[in-house]
Amino acid sequence: MHGYKDPRTGHGELMSFLLKEGSKFSTEEEFKAFAVAEVRRFINDLRSINIELTLRPTFSGIPLSHHSASEKLAEFREN
Repeated sequence: MHGYKDPRTGHGELMSFLLKEGSKFSTEEEFKAFAVAEVRRFINDLRSINIELTLRPTFSGIPLSHHSASEKLAEFREN
């Protein structure tokens, strides 16, 4: 597989594609809705080749990352 990260930006191919498409949208909210829809479609495509990914849930647009098990584990390790 040819270079996953763009050395100029540090972004992977999917993120580079999404950012290029961003200029087509008049608001950040429209772009984010497009990006989430494309990532969900990509996740479904990956499932067809037996790769399982999930998205972190949000509640009314607010990320629930503070409930993340990884973050809780990191906090536990600090104490």
